[in-house]
Amino acid sequence: MDIITPQRLFHGTTHNLVGHFKERLLDQCYWRPGRDFGEGFYTTISAAQARIWAHRAASRSLRGDERPCVLEIELTQVPASMVPLIFLSDSLAWAEFVMAHRKVTIKSQPDPCKAHPDIIIGPMADGDTGRIIEEAVQLNKDVHWFYDQILRTTRGRKLDALRLGNQVVFSSEKWATSLRFVGYNIFTGGRWTYHDNTSSAESV
Repeated sequence: MDIITPQRLFHGTTHNLVGHFKERLLDQCYWRPGRDFGEGFYTTISAAQARIWAHRAASRSLRGDERPCVLEIELTQVPASMVPLIFLSDSLAWAEFVMAHRKVTIKSQPDPCKAHPDIIIGPMADGDTGRIIEEAVQLNKDVHWFYDQILRTTRGRKLDALRLGNQVVFSSEKWATSLRFVGYNIFTGGRWTYHDNTSSAESV
């Protein structure tokens, strides 16, 4: 199966982690469980979406001085042997996959997949999925209830796939040689400043 993937991808993080990403872009030791598509390196085709992720990451900072940062990554090739999973839109199967992986909150817990895909592409669940999954577990709700809930805003308005946003998740370090860390944008003083990996800062 051939997959033509986006050439430029974005990852939201905080500025203090740039040095680590320069040394090693994919490091599964830092991949957190309990996310939509399980543990992995989360990217998106939308720079605007990545900026939202970056601001969220900075707001959760324990130190309080981390600044939002968006990595720009180029996908240079696709490994010959890889297992993909693609959700073209929201669906019950997508919700079931998200629900199963959101329930895994500790690294030592087994993955819900018999063989976890190497790359997963599909819509994001809404930003309040953590609360929704907790409620689903406490009230023993099924995937149909979960599917309906994650497609709604906090005010109850239904969202379509275009409003949910997109995510491209690399779940295996085998992608390390296929991804090139091009540069990064740091939010400082109310504006984003671009840096590449070899030269000094350049405002954008």
